[in-house]
Amino acid sequence: MSQKIEMRRRRGSIRRRMLACLALMLSVPLVAPHAAEPTMQFEIKAGPLSEALMAFGARTGTIVIASSKLTANKVSQPVTGQLSRQEALIRMLKGTGLTFESTANGTILIVRARSAAP
Repeated sequence: MSQKIEMRRRRGSIRRRMLACLALMLSVPLVAPHAAEPTMQFEIKAGPLSEALMAFGARTGTIVIASSKLTANKVSQPVTGQLSRQEALIRMLKGTGLTFESTANGTILIVRARSAAP
């Protein structure tokens, strides 16, 4: 009788361990999206911001949405080297008073940068 009880305890312990391992394995993919963004080679010269953003979109396969009112008369910074998309956009937009937001589907929205509080 005591052997049966002991076997049930062991089975319960094994089940708990297996469930704990399963829970751990299932949580790993939730961490993966936070991994470093892959890099790619950029060679985008300084120029009209609207053209630079189109070149960025063509290079990365990303949809970039920017109002012509925001990009008018603005010049981009050059973007060269092995960079992530985020690094490339930060460099490109430096000094323009603009920044970007990413949507859930990966589309990039160009927006006015918020002014720093005095």
